[in-house]
Amino acid sequence: MTAPRSHLRLPCPDLGACIFVGIERDTRGTLLSENDRFNYYPATPMASISWVFEGALHMVKAYDRGSPPVLGPILPSLVFSGPQSRPFASWSPGTVHAMSVAFFPEAIGGLLGSSVEAYIDRTLPLEEVAPASLLNCCTSLFDDREVEPFLKLQTLLQPLWQCSQENYGGPLMTGWIRSLLGRAAFSQAGSSLRQLQRRVKSWTGQNHRQLQRYSRVEEAFALSGKHRKDGAIDLSGLAVDAGFADQSHMGREVRRVTGLSPAHFDNQIASSEAFWFYRLIEGYVREGQ
Repeated sequence: MTAPRSHLRLPCPDLGACIFVGIERDTRGTLLSENDRFNYYPATPMASISWVFEGALHMVKAYDRGSPPVLGPILPSLVFSGPQSRPFASWSPGTVHAMSVAFFPEAIGGLLGSSVEAYIDRTLPLEEVAPASLLNCCTSLFDDREVEPFLKLQTLLQPLWQCSQENYGGPLMTGWIRSLLGRAAFSQAGSSLRQLQRRVKSWTGQNHRQLQRYSRVEEAFALSGKHRKDGAIDLSGLAVDAGFADQSHMGREVRRVTGLSPAHFDNQIASSEAFWFYRLIEGYVREGQ
């Protein structure tokens, strides 16, 4: 038996303002318990397209400790998810090989030809929302399995993507949020506060306050290693460093994004296979520091 394989994929510079990050998960050849086959993710302003190459995945509709989870139907092999205002989870009944690619909301809106605001907290077959050009691009990843799927996707997307070549430095979203607010403020369409807020909402489906929450929680996640001593995190010092009013403020915001208190969240990352996504991002952050 092998260990589960999880890979973080960053886009090429030409797609740096289109793709936020790609995540590939492969548990084939592994033996995981039912609990280890959960996949936990944070609330996010990003939209995503997911491919299930082998195996099956269900969205988790409800889960209480000590009770069986309430599962949705098996997801299509090619699925679109809009921005998620709450943390969410999926579960696989067996081994699975899947890839999810997160897109900046204004970028996927351009590719879809419609704002992502209509898709917040929704998960749909991609064929129901994508134009033929994008659908054909994404479907073709199932045809040639000899080519690494994320590389193939980028090759096929480039002719469809004719916008800004700016690179926001994923998989952290702070640079994108800063650029987004700057573009909204200096747009020729008007510069009043109300116009800025409307512009941000139309591009992302989120308001400024929500985006700032993601940025602060991300900052806390990135700085947590610097505040760790003897295996525990100085939560009070971390809250100040990450820009929160106090520790309680940080606790509320972290819970809104992850569903857990900061201490419980830290413990789950350290001990639970189901929190593999957070460990993957954490590893990238530490390498970049």
